[in-house]
Amino acid sequence: MKSFFAVLKIALLVIFLLGVTFGYLFFRVWQKNERPTVVSSSWTETEILLGHASSLTLEIEMPWHRKVIPSPLSYPESLIPVLDQAELIEGSLTPLGTKNWIIRIPFVATNTTDLKGATASFPLKKTKRISPSTISLNLPPLKVITPEKIPDNPRIPEGFLTEQEPKKNLLEKSNPPEKQVNLWVWILGTFTLIALVIYLLKRTGIIKTTPPWEKALTNLSKLDPQDSPVAFYSKLTDILKNYTSERFSFRGRSKTSAEFLQILKNHSLIPNQHLGQLESFAHLSDQVKFADHIPDSTKAPESLELIKVFVNETTPTPENLNTGG
Repeated sequence: MKSFFAVLKIALLVIFLLGVTFGYLFFRVWQKNERPTVVSSSWTETEILLGHASSLTLEIEMPWHRKVIPSPLSYPESLIPVLDQAELIEGSLTPLGTKNWIIRIPFVATNTTDLKGATASFPLKKTKRISPSTISLNLPPLKVITPEKIPDNPRIPEGFLTEQEPKKNLLEKSNPPEKQVNLWVWILGTFTLIALVIYLLKRTGIIKTTPPWEKALTNLSKLDPQDSPVAFYSKLTDILKNYTSERFSFRGRSKTSAEFLQILKNHSLIPNQHLGQLESFAHLSDQVKFADHIPDSTKAPESLELIKVFVNETTPTPENLNTGG
């Protein structure tokens, strides 16, 4: 039981340190409010006919508190974006306080102008602080080819414009990119690693926990029967309750004497020969602590020896320890 609480304390400490670390990282990202960066950009088709469309796929790494709008503010005159069919995919957070966004938006080629060095920019949602309002990028290479036959009626360009329409609007779809590693995966991996390290340290004996019987005997050796009866019996009772709670895995520390004795009577691992003596000890202890009873001078050493005997006789043997008894 003690080893469980030791691991629990370590886990809570790790959670606190992780919370402080991530809180600091996210605060620094918010404080710097840096301009988003383009991770990658590509066309679904790098060569299209005049009047046909190719979708631009854009991956943007942004601070966790910023958001991009998938409607370009500027773009080449020879490429017209289909604004109502843009697609925006929100990625998950990274441990460093950033988030990746994916924009997919179709562009229709209106002439065969060379796109070398062409740029486009996308707006960012405004914040209350002074910060960049757009993100710009150099468009990847796209070759536009003139078809062999131009339709007679440009208002009904059948067989000229692309027959496959772009995907429907999926704005703000929560679907993280495949490259993005979810923040919870990092946290789960960290805890798994910590648990594995603690387990290995305990197996190798580097992390040692004091068994409840050793702890109880150590505390009993520090008691002085010559102390005031109230202080002596209060400490002795606490040692007994702590020992039995840890040794037999039940909650007895906050129980009254009557409740504590009832638990002992119903517990199969506690020898019956000790129950009568422990019941007498509990009644004596209550009288001293709550009724100002002053016991005979021989009672304190006897009570101390009684609890020592109980601890020694309920200490598991090495065979029982190996089997979890």
